[in-house]
Amino acid sequence: MNPAYSAPGNRIALSRFFMVLLFTTLTLSTNAWGTTLPLLGHTLSFVGWFLIAIAVMGRLWCGAHINGRKNTELVTVGPYSICRNPLYFFSFLGGLGVMLVTKTLLIPLLFCVLFALYYSTVIDSEENTLLDRHGAAFQEYCSRVPRFWPQLNLFSEPENYRVSAARFRRSLGDAIWYIIAGGVIEFMEDLHVVGTLPTFVQIY
Repeated sequence: MNPAYSAPGNRIALSRFFMVLLFTTLTLSTNAWGTTLPLLGHTLSFVGWFLIAIAVMGRLWCGAHINGRKNTELVTVGPYSICRNPLYFFSFLGGLGVMLVTKTLLIPLLFCVLFALYYSTVIDSEENTLLDRHGAAFQEYCSRVPRFWPQLNLFSEPENYRVSAARFRRSLGDAIWYIIAGGVIEFMEDLHVVGTLPTFVQIY
């Protein structure tokens, strides 16, 4: 992948584009499980909110450890002791949670495919940068810590850790968007129920 495509600004723009596309789709459609199998729809929504809660806490946890150090230090403690890319892992959980709040299976499945296709190359690019920057220390880190899926038995953390207050506050603002997105989706579903929004198609 061209490094420009994986730049933070472009990732944010891409995320916003897909959120606009998602909300446009949900404006014109509703989930099919509401009438055919409502229990499944409610279960999907519950699991979605559960994942959103984990994602928000996880991203704040990551932010407390990485903020202010990302470009100067190789952070290997806290969430970074159990996987090398915990921010992306928790972002995946949050994004999947938001998609599940739609009470569909198709939209979460598409999200998983697109996330895997795009972020696998983003992670490759970032890890190559870290290898150039930290050399043998990063190679040793890669040899014992998994790339994406956490391995909990590796967990370690110091008793105290210095946190950048301003950057942590920014992390809080980033994480809260998962909750807002889920709430907007629930609200749009209610608008379909009362007939304020038209339904042209149902999505399973």
